[in-house]
Amino acid sequence: MVRWLSFLLVAAALLLVFSIIFFIFLLFHGRFGVGETSKGIKLVVLVDNNEYARGVETAWGLSIYVEAYGSRILFDTGPSPDVLRRNAERLGIDLNSINFIVISHEHGDHTGGLSLFAGKGLAVYIPRESLIKNEIEEMGLKPVEVSRTIEVAKNIYVTKPLYGPPWEEAMAIATRKGLIIVVGCSHPGVAKIVKQACKDIGMRPYIVIGGFHMAYAPMDEVVKTVEELLAMGVSKIYPLHCSGDGVRSYLAKSHPENYGDGGAGLEIKEDI
Repeated sequence: MVRWLSFLLVAAALLLVFSIIFFIFLLFHGRFGVGETSKGIKLVVLVDNNEYARGVETAWGLSIYVEAYGSRILFDTGPSPDVLRRNAERLGIDLNSINFIVISHEHGDHTGGLSLFAGKGLAVYIPRESLIKNEIEEMGLKPVEVSRTIEVAKNIYVTKPLYGPPWEEAMAIATRKGLIIVVGCSHPGVAKIVKQACKDIGMRPYIVIGGFHMAYAPMDEVVKTVEELLAMGVSKIYPLHCSGDGVRSYLAKSHPENYGDGGAGLEIKEDI
């Protein structure tokens, strides 16, 4: 009798363990999609004031193309529709396949390429306090005002706008390794933006890419910001656009394993 009772208890415990493992598998299967793992995530820097690939134009501004979970997104559009179009063609990106656009903030070096999509009726996510809503409507596009972190497509988020000035939002992509966070100019502070995204989505940061607005920042501020990002768990940092040489040189010298060199033409591929 005692042996049978012991056997039943062991069997029940094993069943519980396997049930928990199976539940976790289903959870990840539903969130990230086993069938999509092979496709992965792709980010391509279409516009930046730094050159990464030969034959790609540079311009003061930022635009990043993203493919993830079946969605094709353009994050910011750079300062010029012509530069955006030519670089996309050279890098093999079909801008006609874009599902929606995310604009980090209203400055012209991030919105100047919007006219390339005039009349296409695409959704354009902007901070609620942005001053370009009417301009976007006049282009035949659909502005979507953001006031809190929202999931805009499967595992793709537009984050709560923070005040710089101006008001600025970012984009975050959920992966098994953590969040890939794409920032525009980080006027409110890149560490603050990353912290807000992680808090709202409930995941650790994995990659941070974009402009950090630290071109003229003193070195002690650069060091503090980089170390804060690393302390949060960021594995790879790609400083683009307005980040400044101080950030790049400090990362390259002090944290080479975390530094990602970048510019117009950079392509990043990650497993989901």
